[in-house]
Amino acid sequence: MDITISLAAVTIIGTFSGIAGYFLMRSKYKRELAKGRSREAELATKVYETAVLKEIGERIGYSLDANKIIEIISGSLGQLLPYSTVSHMILKDDRISFVTNVNESVSHSFINDVRGKMLAALSEMLMEVKLDVDVDESISGAILDESGSLPVASFFNLPIVISGRLAGIINVASKTEGLYVGDDTAVLYRIAIGASEAVSRLQEVLEEEKGKLAAAVESLSDGVLMVDKNYQLIVANKKLRQLLGTIESPKIFDIVNALAGTFDLRIKMEEVMSGAEPVASFEIVLHDKVLAVSAARVSSQRRQKPIGLVVLFHDITDAKALEKLRQDFMAMMVHELRSPLTSIKSTVAMIKSAGVGTIGAEDLGKYLQNIASTSETMLDLVNDLLDVAKVEAGKFDIVCDRADLGEVILERIESFKPQMAARGLLIEVDIEKDLPAAWFDKVRIKQVMNNLLSNAIKYTDAGTVKVLAAVEKVNGAPIDILVSVADTGIGIEADQAEKLFSKFGQLESGRGHGELKSSGLGHYITKKIVEGVGGKIWMESAGAGAGSTFFFTVPLAAGAKRDQAGQNLVVPQGQGLLKNFTTTKVGQ
Repeated sequence: MDITISLAAVTIIGTFSGIAGYFLMRSKYKRELAKGRSREAELATKVYETAVLKEIGERIGYSLDANKIIEIISGSLGQLLPYSTVSHMILKDDRISFVTNVNESVSHSFINDVRGKMLAALSEMLMEVKLDVDVDESISGAILDESGSLPVASFFNLPIVISGRLAGIINVASKTEGLYVGDDTAVLYRIAIGASEAVSRLQEVLEEEKGKLAAAVESLSDGVLMVDKNYQLIVANKKLRQLLGTIESPKIFDIVNALAGTFDLRIKMEEVMSGAEPVASFEIVLHDKVLAVSAARVSSQRRQKPIGLVVLFHDITDAKALEKLRQDFMAMMVHELRSPLTSIKSTVAMIKSAGVGTIGAEDLGKYLQNIASTSETMLDLVNDLLDVAKVEAGKFDIVCDRADLGEVILERIESFKPQMAARGLLIEVDIEKDLPAAWFDKVRIKQVMNNLLSNAIKYTDAGTVKVLAAVEKVNGAPIDILVSVADTGIGIEADQAEKLFSKFGQLESGRGHGELKSSGLGHYITKKIVEGVGGKIWMESAGAGAGSTFFFTVPLAAGAKRDQAGQNLVVPQGQGLLKNFTTTKVGQ
């Protein structure tokens, strides 16, 4: 019996255990099922949010207009939710824009209720007791039904904040109760927040890029004018304002007026905007400046329709002046080469005509000397041209070594004595005693001395050419040798002094009194040589008729530098140049 009871007890316990196990397994299954369903619901929600945000993003594009953005978000929500009306409200200055789209037939009182709820929410958000502004109302969609229409049963207000600013409010309302609660509302808020944040980031990026573009355009060396398709001014940069002499913040008519009398900007813009050619280029003269003007139509990449116009104003005044100098230079080169060639040809023809045997030795010597001198002049000109070409090609070689600069100076002076004597000029040579060796290219520095001496003789009708050389010191330490070549000739105006060492300096300065006597390349090459050995060259003159003095320095050691400020280290009068000299005066 006990055994029977025990077996029964085991059976009952086993049965209850089985039942309990069943219910436990069932409960676990239900929990897992619930979790699965929850995950599915969560996934569906995420897919829903993503789809909405994608649609909103695609419709927004790159619009930065808050009104347009609110309209797009409002329309997107209305398409994805059950609703009777979807509305948006935007505060514009002292007015409110209220727009509602009716999906189901409602009464005007329904819409008034929606508007009241939105105004109350907007007042609360703006922390105003009551918005005392006019409301512009716009209704679209289904026809209003004033007979027995149900009141607002479900609604929610969705604020839209863009870049930290309340841009407006969206309302979804329905005659059906129980809508827009719980998770659905949370999803809608996340959608609105996500859309607002995306637009805000886009706005910040575009504003930043717009700022970069504006800064770049403002700093351009060319004048820039940009207008939209309605000819409303978008950009007029600093350079353009300077060229036109307009006000700081001009209007398009200010720019048109500034160009009046030169050309009609309005007509030109209309021609480019509507014409077959999208670009027009021409030149104008404005305030003594020559401007190259280019007008180009800007079209939409998607629709290929004109959306604006860009006009560039490039100052080509200097380029025009340089082109004229080049033309004058070429004309002068032709003259400089043709004249000696003609002289040589005439002399040779005369000798041939007379016969060599019939010409006296003295006359023949003069003829040959004339040919040799003329040929040398031509050769010098050709060599100058070749040197300039080498300079600009970066192949102008300067080979420096330690040498006696005083010896080079005296050698060059000796070669020019016959020319000086022929013109009745005196020469004074003052070279400091025991002048130390310097660091320079002997051949090139001879070229420098040749140029300075020949010009001093050429532009001095009477008087003296003085050559000085002395050690120049900085804080008591010798740094270089200062050489000067002074004449009592025609001089040069101060405003022309800097131009003298340019490539076409002779043409600009007009130092030759009317017809130019040289190419003007000599000073340009001289400057390159002196700078190449590590020295500096400059010129001083008291003005026209007061003579000129050319200075240049040669370093005492390789790599020696002048003062950090790069100033001319002029020795005070009575010191250095005028002290302890060996003076040689050569007369006629």
